[in-house]
Amino acid sequence: MRARPIAAALAIALGGAVPPSAALAAPPAAPTVRASDLATAKKLFETGLKLYREGSYREALASFRRANDLSPRASIQRNIAQCDRDLKDFGAAYEAYQVLLTRYGATMNAADKRAVQRAIEELAMLTGTLRVAVTEPGATVTIDDHEVGTTPLAAPLRVGLGPHVVTVAKPGFEPIRKEIKLGGGDEARIDGPLQPEVTTGHLVVDAPPDAKVEVFVDGEDVGAAPWEGDVKPGVHVVEAKGPDRTSAPKQLDVALRARVEMVLELTPTTGRVQIDTHTADASITVDGQPMGRGVWEGMLAAGEHEVTIEATGYKTYKRAFLVHAGETFVEDARLVGESAGGPQHVEGIYSGLAFFGDASVTGASNTIAKSCPQAPCDISTPLGAGLLMRIGYSFGWLGIEGIALGEYDHSSASLSYDGTLPANSPYTGVARTESYDFHRFGGGGALGVRVATKNPHVRFTAGVFGGAIERGNVYRRQDVATGSASSDTYTSDTLTYTAPLFLFDAGALVGWENGPKFRLAALLMIEPVGSGVQADAVSTRTLGPLSQPLGTPALTLQSGTQVVIGPMLGFDFGL
Repeated sequence: MRARPIAAALAIALGGAVPPSAALAAPPAAPTVRASDLATAKKLFETGLKLYREGSYREALASFRRANDLSPRASIQRNIAQCDRDLKDFGAAYEAYQVLLTRYGATMNAADKRAVQRAIEELAMLTGTLRVAVTEPGATVTIDDHEVGTTPLAAPLRVGLGPHVVTVAKPGFEPIRKEIKLGGGDEARIDGPLQPEVTTGHLVVDAPPDAKVEVFVDGEDVGAAPWEGDVKPGVHVVEAKGPDRTSAPKQLDVALRARVEMVLELTPTTGRVQIDTHTADASITVDGQPMGRGVWEGMLAAGEHEVTIEATGYKTYKRAFLVHAGETFVEDARLVGESAGGPQHVEGIYSGLAFFGDASVTGASNTIAKSCPQAPCDISTPLGAGLLMRIGYSFGWLGIEGIALGEYDHSSASLSYDGTLPANSPYTGVARTESYDFHRFGGGGALGVRVATKNPHVRFTAGVFGGAIERGNVYRRQDVATGSASSDTYTSDTLTYTAPLFLFDAGALVGWENGPKFRLAALLMIEPVGSGVQADAVSTRTLGPLSQPLGTPALTLQSGTQVVIGPMLGFDFGL
């Protein structure tokens, strides 16, 4: 499509007014312009006219602008405005006509001036106003990636209708980027100020409320927890240190403008220490630092320490000990008199726990064992085991002690009947084999006295006690007919009795001075059961091919005086 002549285009743009052809042909001479610049401007102007006629408006605009820079003229400015309009850059066309009217309006004839004013009014309806209220000097303003000026702008900008992206940017500041949409006569505004450019990320380090720790970022102490601050983008190592707690180093990747939060996972670096000298005026020193007198409790850093205890009339007590983080160390320090040359007499509370085994010296005391109904009878000795706990107070050689114990034992019996017992015997019946299991269990307590030597490492001890014990008894009987698969089983109810208890023990304690000791001892228990406990007779059982009824007489389960002995193994604390 052939481009319309610029004169005709201008006529339409200016409401029918056509610039003088001489003005379009060449820019008039100006006395302040050098001859060489004038010649160049004329040539550029002619080139612009040629390009315009060919429809190359953008290239023509460039030529007119260069000519106008060398030799400004109203005719050139008018052609610039027309090119902007033909390129549909209505905002630039509006500004170009405004320049034409401002600079050259005084020299225009009335018709040309009215034409320019009409063009401006028309373009005002095809554009909107953009006000850039950014006072920071030197910021570049771009509209749709085209630079339109730098701040502060002298006047609002005219922008074509429709959506646009406006950017105000300056090195060292965060750019302002805003999307606007203008209608005819609309006004948009870009407000400032420009904010300094963000080149960091934000790190937040939180900790439990009671934590007293300093936060270290990349090895630098940045302050007490909780802490937050800006850091450079990248990987940082965060840890915390305090007088009693610390955290393991942790790597955090902080991105530009990102906010990263973490909670410190603290672990103790100290342990609690309790020191009891059992001497009120004894001075306590730890690692050369005085801590108190008599009793001291406090926190110490994990690791090895040394305690020194001194009191008038006692030998100096010195010992190294190890404190573990988060744990409690107890030092039960008992001082030794300076004049003591042999075994020491120490006062105080002690306790112990031991396991024991026992075997009956008096043997089984049930009816089957005492009077075998039909020989032979196979009777076992009661064997058992138990747990004994003790607590006492030592006055030196002598102490008062209370004990509590639980014990279980078992015995068995078996015998065979040939079926020849007389009819009046409670065990009469078919030929059979009977087996019995006797179970006894219970617990009791006793109070007594104990004597003990006081060697620091090996102590001989013995005790005698009196108290009571309660026992439960159950027996189970099984009958199997001779030459037949017929059988019968019976389990009794639990039968109880209470009896006096006398207990004796003797042995040795081996271990650490003022520490736990291993106990190896022998135990003797005596229970006067008296007439004991008796299970009732059972008469409703049958056995054999003819289901012959059998009787089970009343059985005495325990009777007389029970004497048991056995070994005892355990630990004592405090002596």
